[in-house]
Amino acid sequence: MDASTFRDQIAKFWTINPEDLPEELVRHAENVVVNRLPLSVAQEIGETPLAEASSKGIPLVPKVRQKSYFEDDYRPADKPWPVVLIHGTASSRDYWHALASNLREDGWGVYALNFGNHGTGLMEDSATQVDAFISGVLAHTGADKAILIGHSQGGLLARYWMRKLGGATKTKHLVCLSSPNHGTTLGGIASPLVTTKVAEKAMTALVSAFLGPAAFQQIAGSDLLRMTNEEGDVDENVTYTCIATHSDSIVQPPETCFLNSNVEGQVNNMWVQDLDPGTTVLHEEMPRDKRVIRLVRAALRGVCD
Repeated sequence: MDASTFRDQIAKFWTINPEDLPEELVRHAENVVVNRLPLSVAQEIGETPLAEASSKGIPLVPKVRQKSYFEDDYRPADKPWPVVLIHGTASSRDYWHALASNLREDGWGVYALNFGNHGTGLMEDSATQVDAFISGVLAHTGADKAILIGHSQGGLLARYWMRKLGGATKTKHLVCLSSPNHGTTLGGIASPLVTTKVAEKAMTALVSAFLGPAAFQQIAGSDLLRMTNEEGDVDENVTYTCIATHSDSIVQPPETCFLNSNVEGQVNNMWVQDLDPGTTVLHEEMPRDKRVIRLVRAALRGVCD
């Protein structure tokens, strides 16, 4: 498929002007390698039962809150590496409750932090908070490395921390859920805020007012993206799983989530729709979607193999 046809197809799907797509995003989306999920593997993962959080012995108030309230569990875990969950822009760690319950059912110790004023502050500042939190988790568990799972900004923030704050030596595996690893468009990041086409000046004002400076750092061409990617997509001795959805209207094009590596098996890029063809999973639904949870559980099982 040539670049012109590719642009037209993306523009039709997201109802944007083809010329608004940055060249680097088009080139990345055309050339990235996506690992297709074999049918037999998809069927096995799709049949994995999901865990429900137990409310036995919990008083009424936390029992009512627990469906959306995340709490760290510092009891010893069965697995050798703790799992740290990093939320996205304008979100919080409470968004991880469903995934954390399932990972704990599998024997993982799971932790999550709030950072950067709900992920809206400068990502350089948020990275120092991520660094302090992960250092504390490693000190508590005695592990030398952690497994990181980041949704949206969370995945990109993890990669920035790994590359610029020395976090790669503390990371075993990184799972990115719809993370703009190569940037998104201004129209994409603002899609929750506008329902009609507006001038770029007005859209910029909306992004600034509602989503803060972190949103601009995730737009293709930003200094933070350049610093994160200038030495290639991946770090040595770290493995990666990147999960994206075709129905993502915020990360545009969704292939921006995917990473490239010259080392066979270091990166596994996949679509949610490989597990459940034709399904619609929105950007904001990724951390809670049952299909995504199954894929993440399978990915972490693979880390232990």
